[in-house]
Amino acid sequence: MGIVGAGTIAELHVAAARQLASQVKVVAVCDVRADAAEKLAAEAGARVYTDHLAMFAAGGLDAVVITVPHALHAPITLDAAAAGLHVLLEKPIATRHEDGVRMIEACRAAGVTFAVGHVLRFVPTLRAAAGYLASGAVGEVMVASERRTADYTDASRPRWFLDPEMAGGGIVLNVGTHSIDKLQMLVGSPVTHVTGHVAARPGVAVETEAVALLRHADGTRATLSVTGTGLPFTDETEIVCAEGAVRISRGEGVWSFRGGVATQIAAPESGEMNRAFAAQLADFARACEEEPSPWSRPSTPWGCSAPPWPCTSPAARAASSPWRDEP
Repeated sequence: MGIVGAGTIAELHVAAARQLASQVKVVAVCDVRADAAEKLAAEAGARVYTDHLAMFAAGGLDAVVITVPHALHAPITLDAAAAGLHVLLEKPIATRHEDGVRMIEACRAAGVTFAVGHVLRFVPTLRAAAGYLASGAVGEVMVASERRTADYTDASRPRWFLDPEMAGGGIVLNVGTHSIDKLQMLVGSPVTHVTGHVAARPGVAVETEAVALLRHADGTRATLSVTGTGLPFTDETEIVCAEGAVRISRGEGVWSFRGGVATQIAAPESGEMNRAFAAQLADFARACEEEPSPWSRPSTPWGCSAPPWPCTSPAARAASSPWRDEP
């Protein structure tokens, strides 16, 4: 595997590969910043490149992980497909819908696996919550809410995140992508309609606040609030069902509320994101080898209906594209 883009997320992919040494090995790292590429490559024992085309041309790769600024997702993915490489791409897929379509079609034509890293689907507590909801223990889902806050203009955030051309958007495209996909996973139904509003902090060129009402294909309504100014960190989802409710919190884990009784379904675990990145990479490797994975298919092991999961085989992708036109 090669890695294009040697930032913080790339470090998590390298750590994940170390946990999967029998399946995956990072042999090449590319970044236009030579010092960043050299640092990450030293951790992985990999070759160093500053040009992704040179890395692809050198050979010795089966797949590539792409972790570059959003506007570069499309051209590098197209180059990888042309080189016959499987692609694991950090979300969001692209900054423009038409680019997303081109990327899917190019990977399909090349016969390579194309996965977008919706890593929250591999977080143990979220899997536990999804399984509990799908079991019917608290009845059918009626309404849901997702609320996430963060300091979006924090000085530690790379400045390209605030560039509308390079980032393609702000907190919705970067953070809200996770929130929306989490709701789809927990409700068990894709979002088909959105009524939303975004706002930008004065002096910031991308949106830093957003609220929306979502409608899922099964008729469930959900509210979404993703804000980036002033509030302390929050990451919380509430799913209200016919016979109770479930609350999922980054700090408190998964709790069920039924008949006045609160029960913890799953406690938060240390190192959950590291485990999630390793599980995602293992799933990607299985998909590249054309081995079926429950998290690569359109339905989970517990049978809830959902849109295509993070990795799908070329045959499955040919049957159903997540980029089909919908309202």
